[in-house]
Amino acid sequence: MTPRSPAATDAAQRLWARAAGDSSAPEEIAAAAARIGNELRAGLGRWIGADGYRTLLDRALGLARAEHPALGGLAGLGGDEPLTTAAVRAQGADPVAAGLVAMVAALVELLGRIIGEDMAVHLVDQIGTPNPRGVVSTETGRGHDG
Repeated sequence: MTPRSPAATDAAQRLWARAAGDSSAPEEIAAAAARIGNELRAGLGRWIGADGYRTLLDRALGLARAEHPALGGLAGLGGDEPLTTAAVRAQGADPVAAGLVAMVAALVELLGRIIGEDMAVHLVDQIGTPNPRGVVSTETGRGHDG
């Protein structure tokens, strides 16, 4: 068993808690995994690109799958809700959720090797949290008197 970085694991657990809470129904676990996948793809893809995100996710899944057999039939986060639901029904909510958290922790750790752990944790912590500033305008205040 390869120990994960405590910071990466904590970030993954916070993300899972925001998305899934104390859900245990197969459909709720699958929906939470889909939300996380969609949000990570959008949030991290902006920084590392779609191909970079997919590469890191595939590697993270491989690392997590080695320690969490409940992830055996999954292809990633999101986009495979029927497979996730089936895995929860067959393996149980706790093993699948633990595997998904391990996959996100591995993703954070891999990303941290590229951009630094603090920045990777910060980016993942921003996933699924509302922006207190709302939408940031790209317009300047030029030409306004008054």
